Amino acid sequence: MSLISLFSDWIKKVETENPPGPEVVAINFGMFQSDKGYMVYITGAEIYDANDDDWAGEIDYQPIRANKYFLLSRDLTKGLKWLKVLELVAETLKQLVEQDGGRPLFNNLTVTAGFDDSKLVLVKK
Repeated sequence: MSLISLFSDWIKKVETENPPGPEVVAINFGMFQSDKGYMVYITGAEIYDANDDDWAGEIDYQPIRANKYFLLSRDLTKGLKWLKVLELVAETLKQLVEQDGGRPLFNNLTVTAGFDDSKLVLVKK
């Protein structure tokens, strides 16, 4: 299964079981490296500041615990440094937005991606 399909399935599950409320204006796909591999998680905020990535620390929305984290397959990330993993995730999200920008986690929202404590990449404004 492709990364786009896996991400899409995860996002659909999040949207179905715990969609963001109308007050959320921005969604961030955060990332970190764990002993299991690279993990992605979703948070949302009622504020967005293009000049200050600290907005992503204002967590006004997050999926239920069962759906909060997505483990990137080691097959897809083997040998990649964190910056290449960020590029892979951001590109995957851009493709998903192009395919279906009207879904609840994308529609009328700013979407970013980034590793904890790194600069965020703008996926969709």
